[in-house]
Amino acid sequence: MRGAGSRDERHTSAAGGQLNAKQLSSHISNAGSADALLALSAAHSTSLNHIHAANLWNKLGKQRIERRHEERLERLVLLADCSRVISDSLARDPSRWGVVDRRQLHQWQLWLSLERGADGQQYLLSESQRKLCCDAMQGTEVTISRLQRSVAAALATLQHGFEEEYLEPRTGYSLDLALPSSRVGVEVDGPSHFLLPDGRGVRKPNGPTLLKRRLLAAAGWRVISVPFYEWDGFATANERHTYLQGLLG
Repeated sequence: MRGAGSRDERHTSAAGGQLNAKQLSSHISNAGSADALLALSAAHSTSLNHIHAANLWNKLGKQRIERRHEERLERLVLLADCSRVISDSLARDPSRWGVVDRRQLHQWQLWLSLERGADGQQYLLSESQRKLCCDAMQGTEVTISRLQRSVAAALATLQHGFEEEYLEPRTGYSLDLALPSSRVGVEVDGPSHFLLPDGRGVRKPNGPTLLKRRLLAAAGWRVISVPFYEWDGFATANERHTYLQGLLG
């Protein structure tokens, strides 16, 4: 809400003065809204290093961005500043960027290319730098759980052609199960994909899970979620088959 965002922004401003690198990192990590993150970028734009810039965009990608935020992004020229700082840093010493950092940069580049359209193209890193980040994303190790094996086995009895741990080439994400010809993906979401249940017992997807779904959808995929708490609630194979048929439509 606008009121909540304004309070968050005033709280950030109230921290006062120029923060050192460690303090600025802490403020970015603790910022709870797009308003607070934008306020930090405006107040400390001259102090942002490549780590701050990456963390800012990683967190912004998980926030609810409204039209008023987009206007502020353009007014603050945050896109251009982040792109310049990061590109210069990668050119000087790519080794300063760890694997996790490069994965986050890749997600930022996907946001620019898939969701910002023509406006985002001017802020993309060089082709070689984008490949460096994409390689880190594609090199992510995956672990196949018993839950995923169970869903895969049930799905195989309903429809042939699904590939397990399919590496989606454009985004670099690994889909648990995918039908590339139809661009349909099935994500088997275990407990680590969700926040803790709220007061009503409802589990909501966490930030990384929402971002993955959003970017895959922007790349033209239909992503179907199979939450662990729903799958584990079925007692028979027939119930699970009926459930999957309903999801596949």
